Amino acid sequence: MKTSYERTRQIIKDIAPKSFCAAKWYNVSVWLGNGRTASCHHPLAHPVPKDELAADASALHNTKFKKEQRRKMLAGERPEECGYCWKVEDAAQSEEINSDRIYQTARYTEEEIRALKDIPWDKNVNPKTVEICFDNLCNLACSYCNSEFSSTWSKDISTNGEYKNMETDGGKTYRQDGSIAMPFGNKNEGNIYVKRFFDWFPEIKDGITELRVSGGEPSRSPSFWKLIDMSDNEKFAFAVNSNLIMEDSRLERLINAGKKFEKLDIYTSAECMYKNQEFVRDGFDWDVWEKNIMKATESPYVSGMYIMMTISALSIWTVAEFVETIVKWKKKFDNKHAFFMSVNILRFPSFQSVNMLPIEIKEELASRIEKVMQDNTEWINDLETNQLKRLLIYLRKVDTSYEDKDNFDKKRNDFINFIEQYAERRNKPLEEYMPVEFNNWYTDLKNE
Repeated sequence: MKTSYERTRQIIKDIAPKSFCAAKWYNVSVWLGNGRTASCHHPLAHPVPKDELAADASALHNTKFKKEQRRKMLAGERPEECGYCWKVEDAAQSEEINSDRIYQTARYTEEEIRALKDIPWDKNVNPKTVEICFDNLCNLACSYCNSEFSSTWSKDISTNGEYKNMETDGGKTYRQDGSIAMPFGNKNEGNIYVKRFFDWFPEIKDGITELRVSGGEPSRSPSFWKLIDMSDNEKFAFAVNSNLIMEDSRLERLINAGKKFEKLDIYTSAECMYKNQEFVRDGFDWDVWEKNIMKATESPYVSGMYIMMTISALSIWTVAEFVETIVKWKKKFDNKHAFFMSVNILRFPSFQSVNMLPIEIKEELASRIEKVMQDNTEWINDLETNQLKRLLIYLRKVDTSYEDKDNFDKKRNDFINFIEQYAERRNKPLEEYMPVEFNNWYTDLKNE
């Protein structure tokens, strides 16, 4: 049984109050297309050394680097790679606002959490919650994504060339076609990381509680369907991160996969409205997404539908209206826990962060979101409320993310150069796709 958030905070205090997070042991995200791993989505993923992997398939999770971060946590040191949580905690200065390490740790039982205090920091530990990404095959090319995670992005760079005059670290990712980041290509031919995962899977599957597959778009990946084919009557929850922009036959196949697992949860990404959303996530079709999310929600084979919001300088403008729309859907199904919204604040690339916006605009947008929350308190559950409050604090109090080393001039340069090239390549004129408020601010930004 999962641990309550209040109890989780107390357990963390007993172990290492300022630094501990159970995700460093029990959770893993692995990008098999290029052999990188992380304990969650906030730290930058690091390479899995091939010599470690050859000796032990569990090196997909238990790298020497990650073990060192575990040592630091137990010793009361804050690993630099976990700066997302430290920034939120330092800004909030209140236990009423949970950072993600509280949520991540609370996924496990009290016994499982406390056991980590006594396990040697350099011991291999089997994960209990696993997320994998087989490749970058994807039919979308979202604004903050890049060729490492989207084959459509890769095709764009290969066809149209690199984005010009980009100076920040994040900006430089738009100069790559994915050939370096995805050394095995879209088909993963000769990919030792994929092979070793399928070697490792039978060893860990009976001990995991959730396996999630991300992408790219998982339903486009042959390796995803190989995993489905080798699974049957599994006792863990299966989850899929899907954009849900697909034809009916693919959606039916995806939904029916739920028959093979304890349950099937679908996590889909969206955060703003209509044309704004279609600009932020190129290839997105609001009508298709709404139709498919309703069809999946109504299916007896889908246990839960979750909406992952990514808050950026491009999406923030209609977030309040989006939250209001999701509340309407909750009312339609008479369930405040349906269409659960997780709120993720974009930090990379830094030039697309909400911190590009002046404080007066951030305050205005925060006030709109706050009003929607106040008007719908009975339909937004406690966890969603906490995450939305965390966003309000970030908008009002945080100027730069923990790891952001780029100066504002470089970020402004990259934002403008990126937007101009992105809008032209994707044939999405700003005046047609973006709100008037954005265009007014963007014009001022260019004139500065």
